[in-house]
Amino acid sequence: MNQHDDSQNIDIQEVGGFKFHRGSALSIFGSDRREDFMALFLSVLIALGVYLLV
Repeated sequence: MNQHDDSQNIDIQEVGGFKFHRGSALSIFGSDRREDFMALFLSVLIALGVYLLV
């Protein structure tokens, strides 16, 4: 495996024998939990905005 292949697999996780890509390695957030809470917060703001404007 060469260096290019390693850079593509930097974020591969293996759980229970299954391999998956956990997400982008180029995130502005330090943790997945913070990213999830920000996504939840923004979606609630959008939903509230739609509710109030429609």
